[in-house]
Amino acid sequence: MGASWQSFKTAAGQDLVLGFHDVDSYLNNNYFIGNAVGRVAGRIDGASFDLEGQHYQLDQNEGSNTLHGGEKSFSHRNWEIKEIDELHNRVVFATVLNESEDHFLGTMQATVTYTLSDNDEVSLEFNALSDQATLFNPTSHVYFNLGGLGSDANQMQLQIKADRYMELRKTDKIPTGKLLPVAGTAYDFNDVTTIGDAITRIPSDDFDKKFDDVFALNAHNNPNVVLSDPKSKRAVEMTTDRNAVVFFITNPEVDNYQDQAAFLAEHPYNGVALEAQTLSDSIHHPEFGDIVLPANQQQTYTTTYAFKNL
Repeated sequence: MGASWQSFKTAAGQDLVLGFHDVDSYLNNNYFIGNAVGRVAGRIDGASFDLEGQHYQLDQNEGSNTLHGGEKSFSHRNWEIKEIDELHNRVVFATVLNESEDHFLGTMQATVTYTLSDNDEVSLEFNALSDQATLFNPTSHVYFNLGGLGSDANQMQLQIKADRYMELRKTDKIPTGKLLPVAGTAYDFNDVTTIGDAITRIPSDDFDKKFDDVFALNAHNNPNVVLSDPKSKRAVEMTTDRNAVVFFITNPEVDNYQDQAAFLAEHPYNGVALEAQTLSDSIHHPEFGDIVLPANQQQTYTTTYAFKNL
């Protein structure tokens, strides 16, 4: 379901990735837990776009916008297991998306390949081929908690090698088109920073008093992101060929934000998502990157998560 990354366990059996043990939970949550996300990750303003002189309307699944590809997206389908390669610790999932289903152009053949190395590195490769020009900007919505499930993710530390982050509309988190400097703000993670300390610096009038933000990664700085936990002395290093990452911290048990402060007093944030992708809504802001997949041309993106002991 959703070509999802369900778990990643230590030798002692401690799970460092959030996941479910039944299909219903994957179908009935709003947090895309572990899902492969596409055709287009993030938000598309107005659920519409222009391509090659034509205007296209998508499904609206978050207000008037499209979030994570809509209701018929990567995360909402059962993928075929195309290949299991035990020699290389690799599994390949495959699916076909049709324009009649998700209203993006063309019939797209997509694969997601997970590979586990002998060095505890999980590599995700997204590949797509379409018979018509279409959009392709996938990501993995895996959530990490390096202290083990139920630990307070506020206490983890984060480094994001990014000098700029996206300005978002406060009403619906659609990019305004501006990239703002992180220097001197709560969004500066160039140095290792405790997440909870950074949350206290978020402006009080922000959309939501937590991080769900897009960072423009600095080029040639690998790993691009490091998430670490001083208590368990574990870390995960993310290296990607994408130009951005969404850093999202949450507790998936919270279904609304009205009573969040009271809930989190007893149930702290327990998951951190690091979503590697092309900068959000770039179909409306070409300077952010090109997510157009030309007809009959393959496109591959790769992100690797390396688990380490500190």
